[in-house]
Amino acid sequence: MTDSTPYDDERGSYSREALARLVLSDRASGLSEAAGGLAVTRYDRYTGPGGRVSEALQLARIAERLLAGAVVYERERGSSWEDIARYLDVEADVAQERFSPDFERWNSAFDVPYRLDETGSKRIPQLPTAAYDPHSACRHLDLWANVRLSFDDKHAVSAGLRADVRADATAGPAQYEIDGRIGRRNLEAFLALLSQYVGQDPDEADGDIVKLGLETTDDEDPGSWYSFPMVGVSQSLEIRLANAVGSDVLSVVVGGADSAVLRLRIDTLLAAL
Repeated sequence: MTDSTPYDDERGSYSREALARLVLSDRASGLSEAAGGLAVTRYDRYTGPGGRVSEALQLARIAERLLAGAVVYERERGSSWEDIARYLDVEADVAQERFSPDFERWNSAFDVPYRLDETGSKRIPQLPTAAYDPHSACRHLDLWANVRLSFDDKHAVSAGLRADVRADATAGPAQYEIDGRIGRRNLEAFLALLSQYVGQDPDEADGDIVKLGLETTDDEDPGSWYSFPMVGVSQSLEIRLANAVGSDVLSVVVGGADSAVLRLRIDTLLAAL
């Protein structure tokens, strides 16, 4: 239960305030996506009686979690219960009674970051996902904001959380690399979908070559990684792959995606596979 993970090391480069803000950003983007779905009218005739009320209720519940996340963030940045209560239009003791359980759960997750599942063999993180894996959350939210919002800011979320990101806030698309991990059994699907994204016809022989090139790789040895270009009609990518030794996982880096939409699709693909 006390063994550290790579996620724990990554989390150490963020303050608790930054992690709380990241959770708030994640919940805000989730509410935005869910609300956008409810705005669509085309499929209303397929919805049963009361169905849209159900969807609106789900949005309200997401909004409640968003509000709780905002309170936790405000407490982390030093706001008093009186400061928070002023905007809730309630007394400070009412605000504290309502949201103290959320803040206590947040605090306890840092003291006891994992619990065992029912089998006693798997560790379940107690922090919200965005705070547990801030590196992936920042990447995804930066891409989401770059695609969805009306201004071109490639670090719209992460730049406010870490000084090293702010210093690199003007980085161009050519400097962008998207890294992650996929199951080894998902390699063919991963390459096939990437091929579709860039407009390249997938070749089964290419997949065999990649598997052969992976045999001597080790993701802890940068010089051993296998790399190759994926040249398509609309885009060219540079793919780097290596075995995560001792597991059924491959480490992946995809470079060269100059479109925020494409980067978001690749990020989503990595998360899914």
